[in-house]
Amino acid sequence: MNKSVTTLIHSVLGILLFFICCTSSMAKEQTISEKMTHSRAIEAVVWSMPLLNYKGYRDGHTALGVKMNDIAYNSKVQDWKYQTATPNNTTPYVSFFWNIENGPMVVEIPPSADGVGIFGTLMDAWQRPIDDVGAAGRDKGRGAKYILLPKGYQGPLLDRAYTYEQRTNNGFAILRPIMQGGPTPENLKKAADFAKTIKVYPLAQATNPPKNNYVDIYGKILEGTPVLDQSIYTDLNEIIQEEVVEKQNITMMGMLKRIGIEKGKAFKPDDSMKAIYAKAAPQALEFMIEQYHRHLNPWMYPGKKWSLLLPPGAIETEMSYEYPSYYDYSARGSVYYAIISSVKNYGTATFYLDLAETADGQWLDGNKNYKLVVPPNVPAKDFWAITVYDLETASYLRDISKSSVDSDMDMKKNKDGSTTIYMGPKAPKGLESNWIPTNDRRFFLLFRFYGPTPGLRDGSFELNDIELVK
Repeated sequence: MNKSVTTLIHSVLGILLFFICCTSSMAKEQTISEKMTHSRAIEAVVWSMPLLNYKGYRDGHTALGVKMNDIAYNSKVQDWKYQTATPNNTTPYVSFFWNIENGPMVVEIPPSADGVGIFGTLMDAWQRPIDDVGAAGRDKGRGAKYILLPKGYQGPLLDRAYTYEQRTNNGFAILRPIMQGGPTPENLKKAADFAKTIKVYPLAQATNPPKNNYVDIYGKILEGTPVLDQSIYTDLNEIIQEEVVEKQNITMMGMLKRIGIEKGKAFKPDDSMKAIYAKAAPQALEFMIEQYHRHLNPWMYPGKKWSLLLPPGAIETEMSYEYPSYYDYSARGSVYYAIISSVKNYGTATFYLDLAETADGQWLDGNKNYKLVVPPNVPAKDFWAITVYDLETASYLRDISKSSVDSDMDMKKNKDGSTTIYMGPKAPKGLESNWIPTNDRRFFLLFRFYGPTPGLRDGSFELNDIELVK
């Protein structure tokens, strides 16, 4: 070998060795104390995910001008701009927020009328369901007043009103209109008019309720998804300062103290703590992604990657994950990474299945093209739908023309009655109606059965795994 070439190689190797040695000396290994703090920072995000999800959703509405007791509605069915965990785009959402720290609040749900009603759940800040309302809820579409009480309240109430002791200061609702005939322009107007008859006000003003403010948020970008980077600990501190500390969370408050969050104390993390935050928050997200899509939820079909929406215990504990002898906050956090609304009567009106990977266990990649063959005779008496979501935010992929397809659309069918759905950055020629666009993000699917029938569980129907199209 030429001597000059040999000398050059030795010089380059020497420089590389120098940088490797310097890097190794600078990369100080964490002490056992730092490792413990790092672990606590990850646990804090997982534990508080339902609370963080509530705060992100509320703060996103606040940024759009929606205040406490205001009613936010969508005059049209929301699209990708509605950034929150796994929304659907078949019916427009109605949301509102209240606080009972200074006294009870009243939520008035009007009776169903003129071909439109509503359904959904009143929830506390931990997203524990208080009760379902509307056509599928307590009032059965007849309308009712629901009173949310602080703990220990002994004051006057209202006749013929449903009353509940709310465990947190903050509460909220996510409701959906029921429209006979689907989201036609006429029905969307009816739904918007109906939303404007919902009322939220203090019980102390029940004899002369103040007028509510109704805010149309359609077409505006709702940033309602918590961003799991180091800033999430500021959000966590803020909501901890707002909320009551329940007895079962005393131990967790000790965990928060270790990472610089204390009830009634100023939040002043130093640089070393901020460095821990910056690493821990994304790791908490990856943990919840892995848990939710690969471990917690049982597989629906043997040998296939479709899993149930909720893990065992979710329905039995009404989404609280509170058992007689323990809290399964790890499962709770992982579920609330993926959903925003409690599901009190899940499985009767709708049923969902989740798919996040190929048959060989690879995460779905928005840079690649896939196909899914949906067999004929899907066990859904109303319709079925497939929606694509960002794997990390659990919301719609951004800047996408459409996020879902459903059986009410004019899609091309195969000769055997099956339907092939395509997902990827480019539509197959002539099959644009059967295509859901993706971008460069990892993604997952929810398959929704609206009006599920017995074929869903008796083994007569199975969804296929997704296939990579090369």
